[in-house]
Amino acid sequence: MYKYEDNNYDPSFQLKNESIFMVGNGYVGIRGAFEEGYPTGDSIRGSYINGLYDRVEMVHAESAVGFPEEYDKQPKIADTQTCMVFLDGEPAQLVNTKYENYKRYVDYSNGETVRSYEFITRSNKRAYLTFRRLASFVYYNVASYRIEITYDGEIELLSVLDGDVRTYANPNDPRTSNEQKQLLKVKDLGENLDTTFLLMETGRTNLSQATLVKHIIISENEYTLENSIKDTKIETKITSNLHLVLDKVCVFTDSLRYTEPLRSAYETLEHLAYENYETLLEIQKNYLNDFWTNSGIEIYGNDNDQKSIRFMQYQLLQNVGIDSYSNVSAKGLSGEGYEGHYFWDTEIYIFPVLVVNQPQRAKSLLEYRYNILDSARKRSLELGHTKGAAYPWRTISGIECSGYFPASTAQYHINADIAYAFYMYYQYTNDILFMVEKGLEVIFETARIWIQIGNFFNGEFHIHEVTGPDEYTAIVSDNYFTNMMAKFNLEIAYKLYNYFSKIEDEVILEKFRVLVDKINLSEEEIEIMKKASDNMLLLYDSNLDIYAQDSTFLSKPMWNLDFDKRPLLLYYHPLTIYRYQILKQADVVLAHLLLEEYADLKKMENSYNYYEEITTHDSSLSYCIYGIMACRYKFLDKAYYYFIQSISLDLHDTHQNTKDGLHLANIGGTVLSIIQGFAGLRLQNDKLIIRPSVPEQWEGYSFKINFRDCVLDVKVEEEIIIRLIVGDKMNLLVYDKEYKVVKDKELRIPLAEDF
Repeated sequence: MYKYEDNNYDPSFQLKNESIFMVGNGYVGIRGAFEEGYPTGDSIRGSYINGLYDRVEMVHAESAVGFPEEYDKQPKIADTQTCMVFLDGEPAQLVNTKYENYKRYVDYSNGETVRSYEFITRSNKRAYLTFRRLASFVYYNVASYRIEITYDGEIELLSVLDGDVRTYANPNDPRTSNEQKQLLKVKDLGENLDTTFLLMETGRTNLSQATLVKHIIISENEYTLENSIKDTKIETKITSNLHLVLDKVCVFTDSLRYTEPLRSAYETLEHLAYENYETLLEIQKNYLNDFWTNSGIEIYGNDNDQKSIRFMQYQLLQNVGIDSYSNVSAKGLSGEGYEGHYFWDTEIYIFPVLVVNQPQRAKSLLEYRYNILDSARKRSLELGHTKGAAYPWRTISGIECSGYFPASTAQYHINADIAYAFYMYYQYTNDILFMVEKGLEVIFETARIWIQIGNFFNGEFHIHEVTGPDEYTAIVSDNYFTNMMAKFNLEIAYKLYNYFSKIEDEVILEKFRVLVDKINLSEEEIEIMKKASDNMLLLYDSNLDIYAQDSTFLSKPMWNLDFDKRPLLLYYHPLTIYRYQILKQADVVLAHLLLEEYADLKKMENSYNYYEEITTHDSSLSYCIYGIMACRYKFLDKAYYYFIQSISLDLHDTHQNTKDGLHLANIGGTVLSIIQGFAGLRLQNDKLIIRPSVPEQWEGYSFKINFRDCVLDVKVEEEIIIRLIVGDKMNLLVYDKEYKVVKDKELRIPLAEDF
């Protein structure tokens, strides 16, 4: 139940499987390449640190004011994976007819990946090889490998710490880099008995990164260990016979977080002096036991879906940033697609999962956004605004990293998406101190932008020249999603200003006053925000009885070109795509998921039916949203279809680019497909709402909700069983009827057919 297995080695899938079998912990990520190498086929062997970056010059054929001149890029760090295996001098690899009993799996309860096979040497002797690895969820700087060989002969392992690493490039795919770069170069390297190290530095940002590897040998027989330095790499050769176990304990540090990375790495290693792979694994097991108990989603009656949702939750655990220096890149720590950049994916697809069951980790993601607020202010000025903050569409350090503004900078909605996440955190946790110290500043500064890019006309507030989530439609007026999110951003700015200006807590009130003075925010400005929010134009077409995606979208022709050439962005010029009613992903439909209180339910359903027909789902962010909203309109068969599309996207590589890394937004959206989809969880007017349903393919499911110092256990089968396991009492709405839940007393409600 708690493993993902793939016991059939196929070289054509090895790039995809390097992403699927990655190990990570939110700080470091290591792709699942074979330690001993491949006999054939390509590899994107790579390891990465979340938040580490160098900068690369951005070249524009035709430049203009405000175009970025350089951009962040996530570097590969030193290779610690490689460990070649020689048996009586013969290299062991998965060559046809040379191996049997290949097995590979990820163990979600242990937190490790395991691979094993029997190798048949040319002398017809059998060797038994097992490769295990983990990235510690407790010691974030630490990853470890265990390589175990049993063989009646001489065994030689060649462990490599290699600093000659370059980023992956594919010039034919706009979602990846088009040029290989060596962003980290070796500054120092060395060895001392069983320990080797590399100190590396980025070329332009002068950030340093240290990697330390300790070799622990477990053998009943005599062995030898010797190191040799060759240019930018260190080779450690270990020889023995009959049975040999090598543990490689690796420590990673960087100068974003540590004043002296190499010294800090040694201090970490010293702390781990008596911990080999097995002891790290035991700590990992204990951590995961608590994690699954507190956060695990259970699906009853469908083992395949249960395994898939475990994969999704586990990948979030491995890839979500753990501190204020990091976030969640589009591919997490599993690959190099989108060059390690952070997008709105975090706030809309991943943050809502974490705030429900890992609020502290959710808070770390907000801390990162607050840390780059000054960069967003600077970007606002570059765009011609006089104040406020304009968050970059894609970034690592805080600068804008996209050169194609119609599908990036024009997506101003990221401002409101970030404000939405801050407010959601506040609603779930009631963390007033965090809001007055950081959250309010972000919400006020993002709200200021709408007043500057919008205007009043005939009593309505319009926002021009923006791009919504649907990147197949760009630079439009009154995009429905953008206007709705801006309305919300402005509304909560007004609401929070008035609440905190009258708060009775003197400490909080004084902090609020200091903030208002710091950003020079006036009551007159706040009143303008309220007026703009109250009069925001949300376009509606009375003929079709739907909400219009923007002011011109419904006047365009339907797509009449070759629909089989997908994704369209790889086959058609953007202007061709922009001229048709064709969607890359959910736009109006996503707005209704986030803020249905601004819309009419029947018109929402009509809009869903209309836009679904013309959505390509070329974006990995799309299936999950249509599935979640299908539940809202009681289309359970359709909802389950989209759920399967979401869980299949990486596991079956349906978009054929999992090799570049896992699709983290889709992974978050798949988890939301249960919590917000089938369970119907919403938070409106400070009240939790659930509208549970069960697809016919399941017997039921269960999950937990953290809400304001309370924890609810929700189980949905033929009836809904709700228990309060932390806290004394709380209220929630089930099918829009309010109930009080008290500790140690189950609340049982019949599962509604008409929900």
